Amino acid sequence: MMEANITSELDGQIWSIGINRPDKRNALDGMMFDALANALRLAQGDIRVHCVLLHGTGNSFCSGHDTAAFGTLWPQAANGAVARCINAFAEQPKPLLAAVNGAAVGFGATMLLHADWVVAGESAMFRFPFADLGIVPEAGATALLARRVGDLVARDWLMSGRPITAAEALRHGFVSCVVPDTEVRASAHDYAMRLAAKPPSALQATRRLLLKGSALPAREAIENELAHLNAFIPAVTWTSIPHG
Repeated sequence: MMEANITSELDGQIWSIGINRPDKRNALDGMMFDALANALRLAQGDIRVHCVLLHGTGNSFCSGHDTAAFGTLWPQAANGAVARCINAFAEQPKPLLAAVNGAAVGFGATMLLHADWVVAGESAMFRFPFADLGIVPEAGATALLARRVGDLVARDWLMSGRPITAAEALRHGFVSCVVPDTEVRASAHDYAMRLAAKPPSALQATRRLLLKGSALPAREAIENELAHLNAFIPAVTWTSIPHG
């Protein structure tokens, strides 16, 4: 599927979504936000899809909003293209992976907070330029970034708007690993294949528990885990599980 510079294809059990506007560093306009939301929702509803892999094309991952489109996108209605896209990320039940080459700026950086595994190229650069633009972050960044990198680091990144190298992003746990630029897509795809081979219901339940558990007392997290284990364990064929 290709719609408004957003490509989607099913590769085995992996739903691969590409941001394809390299001449604009993969900046997102209204049609692209809408198409990206649609691609994420298609993955959500397709039982063939076990995980989602997001990537850019050209020399950038995504440079965020196309600032020329600000005037047509904002104020943003509850069902507007940007809001739909953010909610599609937040409500995606399946493991989400990202392969980041080059720049990930603004929404290109905040969308990564909804990913379970982020592979960055050695030359990748991240930036949260919201304060410089006179606005605030989006996509849940004011809640999610501190959980991932720590409170003081999140304050620095969101308030200073300075560039963050792949090495710094890895040091603070914003990305999962850093590989040579030429290996980013292959590395992300290899990891996606490993996840796609696992029982999808277990992965999705684990993801839900992690999302809820980050804001729960341990006792409530334990109760939620027990409820899921009670549902899953009777259906498991134990002889099929490798040991050692």
